[in-house]
Amino acid sequence: MKKEDYLAAIESILFVSQKPLKLEEICRCLNMDSNSVQELLNALEENLKDSGINIAINKKGFTIIPTEKYRRYFSKFLKKRKAALSREVLEVVAILLKERAPKERIDRLRGVNNTRSLNILIRKGYVKKEIIEGKIFYSLTDTLFKSLKPETKSILQDSGLFKEKE
Repeated sequence: MKKEDYLAAIESILFVSQKPLKLEEICRCLNMDSNSVQELLNALEENLKDSGINIAINKKGFTIIPTEKYRRYFSKFLKKRKAALSREVLEVVAILLKERAPKERIDRLRGVNNTRSLNILIRKGYVKKEIIEGKIFYSLTDTLFKSLKPETKSILQDSGLFKEKE
């Protein structure tokens, strides 16, 4: 592969990754040594300097972020866009509707790691962490119920999973 192909591959990998990637993970994907990948990352960072995205490097790894120069545009977009919850996140909500649960139980019921879904719900204020007898449990907050559309509330009430607090 040519250098441009490797640069495009790294950019694609970082774009689709939902979390920062360690150098070792990128090396494994490209089947290259760390020095070569680091050189490619530096070149990609240089190529992106005049674009709307940059490569961010922190202790968790490498990720793509929007350029600060265009913050006023993407922050307007993010304010307008009220993101719907993904199916995966809604499945976690469904599990927590019955009762609070530890992450291990949520993972077991869904058959996958739910760290990302729980973090999204915590960030939105829809789920809170509670420590009970030294174990971490997750439960839904009133913020979630206040944000539900009336028709969603009625579906939940009809199912018997959710009762309006008085």
